[in-house]
Order: sequence, then C-alpha cells, then structure tokens
Amino acid sequence: MLRRNRSFAKMFASYGLSAFGDYFDLMAVSILLGFIWKADAMTVALVPISYAVPGILFGQFAGIAADWWNKRNLMIAADLIRAVLTVLLIFAPNPGVLLGLITLRAAVRVFHYPAQQAMTRSVVDAGQLLQATSLNGAVFQLSKILGPLLGASVATAVSPAGCMAVNSACYVLSALLLASVPARHGRVSKATAPLAGMAALRSAWSEGWRILLRSRTLLASVGFCLTGLAGIQLIDAQLAVLLREVAPDKPELIGWIVTAIGTGGLSGVAWLHRYKQLHAYGWLLGGGAALIGLMFAAAGMFRPEDPLWLLLLVFFVGGVGTGLTSTGMNYILQKETPPDAIGRVSGIFDSLSSAIFIVAPLAGGLLIGWRGAPGTFMTVGILVGFIGLTGIVLQRKLWKRVIYSND
Repeated sequence: MLRRNRSFAKMFASYGLSAFGDYFDLMAVSILLGFIWKADAMTVALVPISYAVPGILFGQFAGIAADWWNKRNLMIAADLIRAVLTVLLIFAPNPGVLLGLITLRAAVRVFHYPAQQAMTRSVVDAGQLLQATSLNGAVFQLSKILGPLLGASVATAVSPAGCMAVNSACYVLSALLLASVPARHGRVSKATAPLAGMAALRSAWSEGWRILLRSRTLLASVGFCLTGLAGIQLIDAQLAVLLREVAPDKPELIGWIVTAIGTGGLSGVAWLHRYKQLHAYGWLLGGGAALIGLMFAAAGMFRPEDPLWLLLLVFFVGGVGTGLTSTGMNYILQKETPPDAIGRVSGIFDSLSSAIFIVAPLAGGLLIGWRGAPGTFMTVGILVGFIGLTGIVLQRKLWKRVIYSND
C-alpha cells in the first residue's frame, strides 16, 4: 500500500513544504516590489521572466543530471542552495539584486523537478504511480490556494522578509526529510552512469529527444498539455483586464476566481486518485484542455448582468481541467518514459513549458490590444477547447489505448 511506503511519504512531505514555500514567497516578492519599493511596471514584468528563463536555458541539462547523478542528493543540494539564496533575498538592497537572486534560485529549482520526477518512479511501484502523482498534484493545488493567501497575510502583517524566512525554513526541512530517504532510491544504474566529455553530454541530450519524438504517446501527451498551458498563459495575466470591463466594481473577484480555479484543480486531482491505472490519455489531456477552453470561452461571454456564481462555476470547471492536465502529464512522463530517461524527458518538458511562460503572455497582451479582452478570451477558449475535443475524438489514433482500471 502506498501509505506504508515511508520513502514516498517523506518525499511527499518534502515536496509539499517546498511547493508551499514557493507560493508563500511569491507574494512577498510581489508586495516588496509593488508596494514597498514601488518599482516601475517594467521591473515588475521581469519577475515572471526571472522565474521562467532558467528553465529554458538549463531544463534539458538538468534532466541529464537527474539521469546521471544520485537524484536524492541532487534534490537535497537544490533545497539547501535555495534556502541560502532565499535568505540572501531578505537582504537584497534594490530590485536589480532581488531579481538576480530570484533568477539564480529559479536556476537551482530547475534541477529539482526532473530529479523528483525520476526518483518518484524508483520509489513507487508502477501500479501506484497514478495515486502518487495525484497526491503530489493535490498538495500542489493546495499550495496554490493557501500559499498566496497566507503569504499575503504574513507579508502585510509582519514583513516580506518574514515570508522569505518561512520559505527558507521550508527548504531546509525539505532537505532534512530527503536526507532520511535511503540513498539507494536515488542511485543510477551503471548503464546510465555519466561519461566524460561533451560528446557524452550531446549523446545523452539527443537520446532524450529521440525517446520523446519516437513515442507517439509521449509526443501527443506533451503536445496537448502544452496546448492547455499555452491557452492559460495567453490570457491568464489579462484576467484583471477582462474583469475591469465586466465587473468594474468588484476587484475582489480576482481572489475568488483564483480560489475557484484552485478548488477545481484539487477536485480534478481527487478524481484521478480513485484510479490505480489510467491509459485513457485522450480523456485525461484532451478533456482537460477542453475544460480549460470552456472556462475562457464562457468568461469571454460573461456580461455584467450575469450572476457571479456562474462565472465562478466556469472557472471551477476550468480548474478541474488544469488539475487533470498537470497531474496527468506528470503521471504519463513517469509511466511512459523508460526509467533511465525520465529525468531527460522531464527536463525537455520543463524547458518547453518555461518557453511558453514567456512567449504566451506577450502574445496574449498583443491579442488583447487587437481584439479586446472578451473577444480574445472567447477566441482562445474556442481554439483550445476544439483542440481538446479533437484529442478525445481521435484518442485511439493518437494514443492507441483507452483503458481504465481502479482494481
């Protein structure tokens, strides 16, 4: 039984601490820049870029490192380095230094994700992978709900430095929990031990891409997950612009919507936890993209005279879609990738996701300026929803298998 797996329990608690700390800390950075230092709009816009660029630059190399080196030790080192960098954030004298430290910390985080993905596969039996990834997905969704809420409260009542101190402590506790996991779970086989030289590095990199491109299941899954992510990032940052038009007297609605999305994501993950095996990837990822598309299309059609509960309902439904796609993709990466290449394929996926985090918001801003907020929300929603429905209809051709199992 998964609940008797002590190594996974420690990894789960470690992941929960670091995920909560990340969102707790994010609010401190926003408040420090926006309200204390009163940074200009361009400086504030550099924050998400500082978080995303390291993933583009180092994601695939980090994946190779996860396949070559002891995964447990790699995660411990990443947590401890992030703890030190977070302490340094407290003493940052100006926005430039703050953004530089955030970029360095994000670069270290890049090495944690593929190692965590690969080590989960070695700690958890194949028949329990879906339950393990759904539990990780649940704690991630809870972190998205509670982290910003508590972080904003602490940053306002105490100081942003207090949030950063809490995050640093979370990283240290996470590292201590990982240190209690037997080192054997993070070891690599002799067949995948690192070789010397750039030629070996290029060979490992190209092998990761070869595995992804030759697997119809992985390629289709990555494509549909990135489609949903691109749809979200295209207009997620423009939500305030839409609400300014359709509900100008309710600024608090943004907080309600974020909570609705997080609650929906948690519900989607809870539904996945019912199953031990899941191969109906068209329903999982195509359905998730369809729900995300429905959310944005319905939001684009919302009018001031419409009841607010209806708007919150569609964002809850879209949140279910985000839970299905994010958790489902992590499950597919672990299940469909050869065990000795999970780090590399996860690193490739992380780098592609990071690129979307930069390109899509810029494209969304241009679309909003061209078509207006409601029209852009409807267009993007319809397009993403159509792609999702296509995945459901053509899943036998794209993924070949459609099998449910909760035995």
